[in-house]
Amino acid sequence: MDAARKNKAALDLIESYAGKEKIATTTITKYEMLRGATNQDIDFITQLLDKFVIYDFEDAVVDQVVETYKMLAKKGKLVNELDIIIAGIALAHDETLVTKDKDFWNFESNKIIVLS
Repeated sequence: MDAARKNKAALDLIESYAGKEKIATTTITKYEMLRGATNQDIDFITQLLDKFVIYDFEDAVVDQVVETYKMLAKKGKLVNELDIIIAGIALAHDETLVTKDKDFWNFESNKIIVLS
């Protein structure tokens, strides 16, 4: 989301990986970025998203999302439903999720990195 806000550090990080390694996001994050965009930022965000593999919320990942939800519910640590879906999609694709959203600390997974 910082990249959608034109945060230089976030954009530099994306550029450092783009073309060298696969960088990915989810359709949920794409939705979050575009729903908050002004008309003048839509083109910028669309070009930015072109650098990413976009993972869908498809039937193949539903089991992982449900498992993630149940794990958080059991621990009494439920967070925003969209964050649960994002984490489940990343985990289903065996991707490392990197975020600044502190709610992701609740997932307690070595595949989820929360930056400070």
